[in-house]
Amino acid sequence: MFRPVMPQALEKTSHAVQLRVVNPLDCPDWNERIDVRRHGSFFNTVEWARVLSSSYGFEPCYIVGEEDGDIVSLLPMMHVGSWLTGRRGVSLPFSDYSEPVGMDSSRASLIMDALMDLGRRKKWRYFEVRCADGVEPGTPASAVYRRHSLNLVPGEKVLFESLESSVRTSIRKALKAGVEVTFSDTLEALGEFYRLNCLTRRRHGLPPQPFSFFKNLHQQVLAKGLGLVATARHGGNVIAASVYCHVGRKALFKYGASDTRYQGLRGSTLVMWDAIRRYAGEGYETLSLGRTAVANEGLRRFKLGWGATETELRYFNYDLRRGQFVGGGCDHDDTGYALVRLLPLSCSRLVGTLLYKHIA
Repeated sequence: MFRPVMPQALEKTSHAVQLRVVNPLDCPDWNERIDVRRHGSFFNTVEWARVLSSSYGFEPCYIVGEEDGDIVSLLPMMHVGSWLTGRRGVSLPFSDYSEPVGMDSSRASLIMDALMDLGRRKKWRYFEVRCADGVEPGTPASAVYRRHSLNLVPGEKVLFESLESSVRTSIRKALKAGVEVTFSDTLEALGEFYRLNCLTRRRHGLPPQPFSFFKNLHQQVLAKGLGLVATARHGGNVIAASVYCHVGRKALFKYGASDTRYQGLRGSTLVMWDAIRRYAGEGYETLSLGRTAVANEGLRRFKLGWGATETELRYFNYDLRRGQFVGGGCDHDDTGYALVRLLPLSCSRLVGTLLYKHIA
């Protein structure tokens, strides 16, 4: 049985479905209970919950529905208690999208009611759901993004032929220049990525994640065979790197970074292509390329250039004080802050260490 998050756990029943608020960190068999290999959502794994909880102090409070002891529905949620941005629930922090399970019409309203009860008990100002599952059609979205996913089933040859010609040209250019890509799950490789990540985040006007987050990512994910770092080198220099996560037959492109001094070598393009080749060769079915802001047409073209399928991704905010979903501007561009671009690297890292968790 699950150990509840709070002494008085939320419990509701309807048509033999019993709802509970649980902490997956207290469940040794969590991944098996939710059949994560079949559902294939990395964000639903206990490993990702541990990374977020240990890195930022977020409290997992997942709403699960059980029938005869089996989990039939799941809405992952975390309590974010911030002195800067307030108390709220997020499904899920620092995750591009949420992957609820079993949110059909017969269960969705009950789960949403349970979520509202949980929010009132936790004294949230609002909760955010990063998907449309369980939300009534016509509900105003707080933000709208694009989501891209690549079907890996056709295999390397077909995938290469489906690339835009400019992408194929960039791959050939990188290979001709002698760029080499290696894969690793070591903390050293993650450290090399982190150095580039700090440069890339500052260039975009955003503080980097604290290095403690990547240490936890290594310990809980990469070291357990659920992720890897792809690194591009040229002449002994690390010029680009990306972090991928995977579970079941689905892979996820989570982070990418590069050194602009070597941009002409197309290292980032070769990193992505070699990751696609690797995952396709190992029998993975899809590679998620994550979310893209509607206004970021350049990133959208980059992802579509790989032959990815584009769908709409909607976020929904429920204001518990007003008792309703609240819409927002849909044209989110993830624009950074000019001041961050001017900071020395050491200062931007400090900002990330102190403030990053508050923007979940």
